[in-house]
Order: sequence, then C-alpha cells, then structure tokens
Amino acid sequence: MSTIFDVAKLAGVSTATVSRVINSPEMVRTQTREKVTRAMKICNYKYNSLARGFATKQSNTIGLIIPTINNPVFAESTRGVQDYADVRKTQVILGNTYYQYDQEKTLVDTLREKQVDGLIITTTNPRGNILKTLADENYPFVLLYSTIKTGPFWAVGIDNYRGGYKVTDHFISLGHRRIGMVAGNFSISDRSFHRWHGYRQCLLDHGIAYDKNLLIQTDYSLTEGQGSVKTLLSLADPPTAIFCSNDYLALGAMKGARERGLKLPKDLSIAGFDDIEIASYVIPALTTIRQPAYEMGKLGAELLFQRMENPARPIQRMLGTELIVRDSTARVPG
Repeated sequence: MSTIFDVAKLAGVSTATVSRVINSPEMVRTQTREKVTRAMKICNYKYNSLARGFATKQSNTIGLIIPTINNPVFAESTRGVQDYADVRKTQVILGNTYYQYDQEKTLVDTLREKQVDGLIITTTNPRGNILKTLADENYPFVLLYSTIKTGPFWAVGIDNYRGGYKVTDHFISLGHRRIGMVAGNFSISDRSFHRWHGYRQCLLDHGIAYDKNLLIQTDYSLTEGQGSVKTLLSLADPPTAIFCSNDYLALGAMKGARERGLKLPKDLSIAGFDDIEIASYVIPALTTIRQPAYEMGKLGAELLFQRMENPARPIQRMLGTELIVRDSTARVPG
C-alpha cells in the first residue's frame, strides 16, 4: 500500500506539502496541488483519516439527530447541515429517533462512542437528562428547531408561538370563530406546544373563548391528520377552520375533510406549518407557516463548529417565520 512518502517522492515535494493538499488545499498553489493530486492517483494513495483522528483527537465527523425522516422539513435542514459540513470537510452521521426519547438517548450514546466531534440534535425533550448530561460534561452540541431562547445550551430555532399566533389571526381575519387545532403530542414536541400556546393566546386576544374540545393531540402522520379532522367535524358544533401543527397533518386533514363530503375551502379552511415543497402543489394549495429549514440547518452546523473551536458564552438564534396564504383558507361559510 502506498504511503504519503511515496506520493511526496513522486511529486517532488515534501510530506508536509502533501499533508496540506489533503487537509488545507486552498493554502497550496494550484500547480503544486495538481501535481500532488496526480501523484496520489498514480500511487493509488488512500488517505487514512482514522489515523489522523488518533493524532489530532478529531474524527472529522459530526452527528445529526432528527425526529423523523418522513417529514421533508427535516430533509431540508439536513441538507443545510450537510452543505456547511462539506465546506469544513466533515462527514455527517444521521440518526432518526422516531420521536422516541429512549431512541434519542441510544443515538447520543452510540454517536459519542464513535467519537464524533459534536452533535446537532432536534430533541424530543429539551428539559431531559440527555442534554443536561451533555452540558455537564462540556460536550459540544447544538439544538436544532429549538424553542429555547436563553440558558446554557447553544440553539437555533424559530418563534413557534408567533407562528401559531399568525395562523390563528389569519383565520379570525376571515371571520372564523370556531377554530380547531390538530397538534403533535405535546409530550414529544415542545414545538407543537408553543404553536398551540400561540393559537390559544390569539383566540383570547380576540375575545374568543378557548374550547378544549377543539384540540386534538396526535402523532405526526398523514393518517392521524385524516382521522383527527373527522373527529373534529363530528362535534355538535364543529369548527369552520382547522390549524394543523405541521403540513403532514394538514395534508391528511384535507383528505379526511373530502371524505366527509366537504369542499375546501368553501366548507372548511385548513392551514399547516412548515411550508414543505408539496404544500404549494396540492389542490387547493395549502396555507401554511414557512420556516427557514435549510438556513436553520446550515446555521446550526456553523454554530456547532464555533462551539467546538472556540467555546464561549452559549448562543441562541431565533429565525423568522412567514405566513404563506394560499387557496386552502377562505372566509367563513355564510
């Protein structure tokens, strides 16, 4: 097997120059870099990143833990993480918790055993022992899709409360007073809880009494959205508008409403949260809250490297959201 010494000899450069081409190619002149690259190909040289990791105590890998691979919004933030990590010549190991706290703990332990340099986590429980242990051990991690605005954790998120408030205010501006909500279970998503809190506060601010019967907590899936809307429509005084705490639930709710014979939005208005790509392609196009998922992932990765390289006072960044009004919402019937 060829070594770095073989490459250096063939290229007529020092081993230090070969090392710079591998680790910091932008610091090497183009002509020299090309000469070393050709030599590496001729020698069929394979860079031993594991050996370098033992020497530098860095693996050049980070872990990314998300709650589900089904929701496209997490694919967007994953792309943001990956793009920034590529610039930093770092590999990303992805783990999926299925919204299960025990699985989150297993993934954290497993990734740490693999000696990743840091973690980016979308947690199911920001107040759980997992994050406390990581913080106590001064292990570098950043929370993604976080609701935390202060405290000891590095975090990136959006104002979920304001997002929930915006959707509800939009319904009210259209004359709706019976507004239901299909929410992800609060026990597995504090983001859903904050969106519900914004929804409830907006009702109160407009003098509309909160009705607990208009809230359904459920798992995040198309089928749960489909079934939940049928439950709400079966009430003696059903809602004329329904806010779903993510677009997946909203798409399922639209199907469930049609199966009950309703026309959207003539008979029922529905809105979601996330603005996944398909939201603008369904009929009617879905009114929703757009959150900058790609930018959030990229910023989360940037903060993790900042945390790993120059740990200082924790940084929390809250990005903005935007209400995207499309065809799935309209004025209250009658």
